[in-house]
Amino acid sequence: MSSSRRKSREIALMALYQLEMAKPAISEVLKFPWYDKKIETQERDFAVSIVNGVVKNRDSIDTLIKKYSRNWDFNRISPVNKCILRMSIFGILNSKEIPPSVTIDEAVELTKEFESENSVPFINGVLNSVLQYET
Repeated sequence: MSSSRRKSREIALMALYQLEMAKPAISEVLKFPWYDKKIETQERDFAVSIVNGVVKNRDSIDTLIKKYSRNWDFNRISPVNKCILRMSIFGILNSKEIPPSVTIDEAVELTKEFESENSVPFINGVLNSVLQYET
C-alpha cells in the first residue's frame, strides 16, 4: 500500500504545483491529462482527496506554515516546498489512519526527490512543529 500512497503523493504534489504556478481550474488538473503513466483507481482517489483537502483548507494551512517557518518570509519559500508543506500538514491534521511520522517521512522523501537536500531540515522542522503544537 505504501508504494501506491507514495505515487499518490507524487501525483498530488504535481497537481498542487500546477495549481500554484498556472492557476488552472482544479477540475481540469484533477483529470490528470498531464500525467502520462497509468494511475490505479486507489492512487487517483488518494491523490484527489489530498488535492481537494489542501485546496479547501489552504488558508488555514498557510497560516500554520507562516507560524512555524521561523525566520522565513512565506513569499520566499519555493513553490515546491509550499506544496509539500501544504499536503503534509493536511495529512498530519486530517489523515487519522496514516501515522504523522509516515507523513513526515514521505514529505522528506518528496523534498529530496523534487526539491533539494538543503530543504529537508526546513520541511522537517516545520512539520514537526505542526505535529507538536497543533495535534
